[in-house]
Amino acid sequence: MYGKVIVVAAMIAAITTAGVAGPVDNASNASQFEGVWSGQWDSGQDVTITIGQKNRTGANKVTYEYGWTKFGSGAPVPPGSFVAYGRERDGVFTFGWKNKEGQKRIVTLKKFEGNENVAKARFELVGSTTTIQKPYYDAMLKRK
Repeated sequence: MYGKVIVVAAMIAAITTAGVAGPVDNASNASQFEGVWSGQWDSGQDVTITIGQKNRTGANKVTYEYGWTKFGSGAPVPPGSFVAYGRERDGVFTFGWKNKEGQKRIVTLKKFEGNENVAKARFELVGSTTTIQKPYYDAMLKRK
């Protein structure tokens, strides 16, 4: 009888230890980009990028918020936001999406040397662009 109690106690101890070890492992696997980053693209458009924790597949949920801007034709574009998913690899965080017209957009963040709270960001327009559009926009984003 005491043998069964010891076995059950050992199993409970093993389960408890495994339960404690899980979050510690996940914490060491956190992205250095998690948090809220804000700034302005060199086009003058305000941007806020919120990078959440990694999910089960290793991707981070990203909320991309942007302010008023104008198309190359001068037509105003109202502010908005949407959700995408991104990943960190070799010190660079990347996420992308396709706009309503099916054109691919990619944003990359790379930490600014010497300052963990500043990231160099690039917004790339993949594919053909008009003569008015630049193929990319840059920004220095600060962690809030």
